Amino acid sequence: MSAHGDSTPNAQLTYLPRPRMFREPWQRYAWAALPLVSMSVLAFVPFVVAWRRGVVSPAVPGVYFVGSAVVFGFAVVQPDVNALFPAAVWAFMITAVVHVLRLDPFKRQSK
Repeated sequence: MSAHGDSTPNAQLTYLPRPRMFREPWQRYAWAALPLVSMSVLAFVPFVVAWRRGVVSPAVPGVYFVGSAVVFGFAVVQPDVNALFPAAVWAFMITAVVHVLRLDPFKRQSK
């Protein structure tokens, strides 16, 4: 018996599919390219979309927004920084790309 549309007290226990970030397979790679194309200034955008779709908590886009703001601030101000900053920006970009790729699990290939 299906519990969908059931108004009984156990209706909240019905199975709901996990929210999906990527509706088509190609979208995973299109969203993952955004941090690289923007040099990580727009790295927060895929996570805002994921938050709006219910895939991640609001803290995740917040963390990426702060990271993007720091990168943008340093790009505007251009302070005299050591070689650690470019390495940190690359690490931020790679982390964002990998995190976007892992938002939804890859489908297992059937034999």
